[in-house]
Amino acid sequence: MKQMRQYGNRKISVKKDELIQKLEENKKNHIVEYEKAIIAYKEEALKQLNEQIKKAEEGSLDIKLSLITPINNAENYDKIIEMFEWEVNEVVELEQKEFIEYVQDETEFALNAKFSNTMYSLR
Repeated sequence: MKQMRQYGNRKISVKKDELIQKLEENKKNHIVEYEKAIIAYKEEALKQLNEQIKKAEEGSLDIKLSLITPINNAENYDKIIEMFEWEVNEVVELEQKEFIEYVQDETEFALNAKFSNTMYSLR
């Protein structure tokens, strides 16, 4: 099933405090995913290292690791949150694309982190 993505000109007004709260929730979820990914990454790294040590001891010249490093984007969330904390209006206007990015947590950095951080949970 194809996912429909449409970036129109639609704009909505949202309460700044609720938006900041949602951004903080997205950040918290990201940190939980990242911490789980770190644990799984370490387990996978040790597994692969042990396999490679075995291959090296057997004389193999084909030694390599296949790992995707988890990504921590907490700082990017902080920057977006800070931007809205500086906003003087209590109600802010978001375009459709901004809503998808900030509220639905589909920024480019969030999507990259989700891809990286879920690699090991899928194994």
